[in-house]
Amino acid sequence: MDLFLTRQATIQDLDDLVELFDEYRIFYEQESDKEGARQFLWEKFEHSESVIVITVEVETKVAVGFTQLYPSFSSVSMKRNWILNDLYVREKFRGNQSSRKE
Repeated sequence: MDLFLTRQATIQDLDDLVELFDEYRIFYEQESDKEGARQFLWEKFEHSESVIVITVEVETKVAVGFTQLYPSFSSVSMKRNWILNDLYVREKFRGNQSSRKE
């Protein structure tokens, strides 16, 4: 059985994403700002400005991490490409499988 499920996030994941995004920003030595995080992420969903992928622990349904991709374009290939800008995994879920369960 899989321990984790990774899928594209939807607006229904906003509360979990706000918590993860705030932790991510704190990791990079920014002040906690959950309301700012909520507004920022809401705008990304509302205007389809990014694709957010979320990973959830299957058994507990706890959100363990996310990544955010922003669209860009390549003139050479004449195609859209994606820039991985944000990647965060909660500390207790990092590392090998044995460190994921407490």
